[in-house]
Amino acid sequence: MQHRTPTEEQIRTQFITSLMEYFKIEENINLRAHVADLVRDIRPAHYREFFRRLSSRPMPFKNGFEKIAQIAGEFEEETLSPIDQEAQQRSEQLYRLMYDIRQQIVLSRDTEHSAVERFEQIRFTSIRRVDSDTPLLDATDINVIRTLTKRWIYDYVSLDRALFEARVTHEYRNEIIRREREKNEVIAAPLKAKLLSASKRL
Repeated sequence: MQHRTPTEEQIRTQFITSLMEYFKIEENINLRAHVADLVRDIRPAHYREFFRRLSSRPMPFKNGFEKIAQIAGEFEEETLSPIDQEAQQRSEQLYRLMYDIRQQIVLSRDTEHSAVERFEQIRFTSIRRVDSDTPLLDATDINVIRTLTKRWIYDYVSLDRALFEARVTHEYRNEIIRREREKNEVIAAPLKAKLLSASKRL
């Protein structure tokens, strides 16, 4: 009798089924789709390690979906490139900062200017770290803010966090790539000059 090797799709379906059974999640087309979406980036080679982390990691007060999402997030971070990791980290930090600033402005009283006008008047380059003269935002942050515009940040930071972070992460990634390219060009400039000088002497 010939044994057929399961396809990757069949293995993935069984993985999702096992997760649902592990957390006693009701078999439902919508719940299954939600679990599948949470683990969409997990490869079959990592399934065993996924379950190992689930069973060994203390995660009190989290339900099954939250536990699956947390472990899946760990795998996602581990597979990100350094540029993507930095872009994601900066995006999360910018979200928290801008959300807090917007909330403070909305809650403060000012009859002369609207909340959005006051937000647009803020000089983000002047914001300092606590107990330090070091700017909280560096050139990379400021360039991203200029690209997004203060008005867009004000409108979206409290409207849709997922949309906000997706757009901001994209802009950070572009800015980081541009920054690294410029840095490499500066490093390579002396070598290019030497090569050009040498070619002229030949």
